[in-house]
Amino acid sequence: MVSRFKLFLTASAAAMAAVPALAQTTSPSPTPAAAVGEVIVTAQRRSENLQSVPIAVTALSAANLATDHISTTMDIARIVPNMFAANNVGQGSANVYFIRGLGQTQSFPTFDPQVGTYVDDIYIGRQNANNMALFGVDNIQVLRGPQGTLFGRNSTGGAILVTLQKPADTFGGSAELGYGSYGRFFGSASVNMPVNDQVKTRFSVYGITDNGYVEDTTTGNKLNATHDYGLREAVTIKPAGLSNVEWDLSADYAHNNAANVLNQPGDGGIDGSDRVSLSGYSTTPGALEPYLTGEKGKLGQGVVVASWGFASNIKADFSAGTLNFITGFRGLSQALGVDFPDSALGPAVPFDEGSTGQFALAQELRSYQYSQEIKWSGDIGSRFKYTTGVFYLFETNDDNFGAVANLGPLFGLANLPFPLGDEFTRNQTTSIAAYAQGDYKITDALTLTLGGRFTHEVKNLDATPNAPGAGFTTAQINEAGFLTKLKANEFTPRIALDYQIDPDLMVFASATRGFQGGGWNGLAFSAATFNNFAPETVWSYESGFRYQTPDHKLTFNATAFYEDVSKYQLLSDNVIAASFVTTNAANLYAYGAEFDTSWRPVEHLTLSANVGLMDSSYYDPSAAVKLQQAECAAAPGAANANCGQGIVNLGGHLAQPTYVPPVTAAINASYEWVFSHFSLTPNIGVQWTAREQVSTAGLGAGLIDSHALLDVGLMFQPEGKNWSITAECRNCTMEDYGITYLFGYKYYNEPGRWDVKFDVKF
Repeated sequence: MVSRFKLFLTASAAAMAAVPALAQTTSPSPTPAAAVGEVIVTAQRRSENLQSVPIAVTALSAANLATDHISTTMDIARIVPNMFAANNVGQGSANVYFIRGLGQTQSFPTFDPQVGTYVDDIYIGRQNANNMALFGVDNIQVLRGPQGTLFGRNSTGGAILVTLQKPADTFGGSAELGYGSYGRFFGSASVNMPVNDQVKTRFSVYGITDNGYVEDTTTGNKLNATHDYGLREAVTIKPAGLSNVEWDLSADYAHNNAANVLNQPGDGGIDGSDRVSLSGYSTTPGALEPYLTGEKGKLGQGVVVASWGFASNIKADFSAGTLNFITGFRGLSQALGVDFPDSALGPAVPFDEGSTGQFALAQELRSYQYSQEIKWSGDIGSRFKYTTGVFYLFETNDDNFGAVANLGPLFGLANLPFPLGDEFTRNQTTSIAAYAQGDYKITDALTLTLGGRFTHEVKNLDATPNAPGAGFTTAQINEAGFLTKLKANEFTPRIALDYQIDPDLMVFASATRGFQGGGWNGLAFSAATFNNFAPETVWSYESGFRYQTPDHKLTFNATAFYEDVSKYQLLSDNVIAASFVTTNAANLYAYGAEFDTSWRPVEHLTLSANVGLMDSSYYDPSAAVKLQQAECAAAPGAANANCGQGIVNLGGHLAQPTYVPPVTAAINASYEWVFSHFSLTPNIGVQWTAREQVSTAGLGAGLIDSHALLDVGLMFQPEGKNWSITAECRNCTMEDYGITYLFGYKYYNEPGRWDVKFDVKF
């Protein structure tokens, strides 16, 4: 471990070596140009200039989202260093996020994500609907590294903060209407309607529909289509006679109908795509009904998620500080019927052409979440700023699921459906926390940050089979040696020092702890594999600098990091159940560096770029993994069932961690070309990812070659008008690359898309 920490120090020294040169750059650019502008972030739960925050943050304004072609939260990763995002396997509404190598690929409710998502300070606990359409967004911030002090549990990798636009003081709004590839129609609209000086409202709505980009050559269905819509009502109340009080209320509803069914490049694609599926599981319901109980047996292939919520933030300003009373309620229902691969049963052709596909998973899920936070922030004198608060969360999940496998190939038949399980589980989480963080100016230039959070968490689980012999009970899970009640008491501190060398250059160093809640391997069909796993914890050490030229035309930030993860929640060290088991299989370390810059060298031209460097390895594996390694080493190779499974490669060694490319890079350029009666604004973005592994067992089939993505756009806007037309494409060259590897099959990215849209403001 000492040698690894030396690597972090070396990376830190390399990043800091640039500081003296930057400090000497004090003269403004000789070419007149507009400034980049001040970027305000809330990474420390209060509004601050990004350049003074000792945290690695990528901040995106509404204008950035439009320029960089970011329309959903999944798109964010294209311009954030050391971040990966993709749809979960099977689900088009659920995103998998990895930041600095930490993330969770499971969306079952017995797992928690390692990257937390927050919308207007409300934590979103489930992955199932986190691929949000970004309409009415004010800004997005991606915090890299653990945020355990101010944001709490389930942020070991980082946090994504989405801030929505608030009602305006005057009547007005905006609308967008567009058409694109795969027959996609989309639109959104927002309107501000103030009632009076005390009550202001904002209503927003969006909709997306397309034909899908996958041709099912067996059923003739078009798969992986999107049919989404949603609405949101926001109200801001400023009570008469209480000038220090502001009450923000909002309610939202979203309906997502989008799947991510296994597909491969091949002949027979639709509308310019070459993606095909061989599954015989049709979108027409009925194939599973003879084998599974309840409504889930009536599901055809597809995923429909409905989510809704209510948020309230009462803010009161006093001479001593600011009090926030933040209340959130979230609800979610999911109906999922998806065909997954299972290489243990044979090749993909032709047997999965049977009516139930290859491995059909059906699920009816209901989730409910209530959270309450009381936050106080203030100053003591001119040298001490602080934030403190208490937090409560209660979540309950009712999960009715089952699976049907096609055993035909084992007996030389094309189709022989067999129910693997039919189970109901309910798991509940209660989390209570108290936190405090303060910044003390030791001198005018040197600031010390100290903070900590204590979290008490209790999780309970009950299991009931839906039919005799179809599942297992809570008692059977206990008899198998697994807990059905989990408790955790975790303290997550943070310490940081930052030094303002001059008004334009700040250097910092920090140490932060985070933790991820424990859970269960919920996607299991026997009590013997319904194992529980312990919380995951991480210590992260960072150092870097924040620099901006005096004329504010160039910003250049750098961060070096080293993280040490204990009891990483991994898939998997159970050879029999393969990738369906999550355990604390090993520890992990990772180190790297991140650089991002923005520049306005001349008027109308904006350039931005980022680079992520990273390396990572597992160490100190669990006893089960050590035994698996030994049994594999005795006879290495694919013929040994202990090899190429879990996180053990074909040679018996620990595999390379997934989603850790050694280099990621992105560059974006935009230029406003002004003519006498109109302007044209072309923009271009290129993202490059080095070779990486997406198979947890380090198999050759899971090795993804380096790839580059090209995004291009052109906006036309008449002079003095409030409307514009934009044509754009994302992944313009239709690059195909793997995003995950499951049971012998590679899942691919979404293919490239183009669209033309009309925007108007009123």
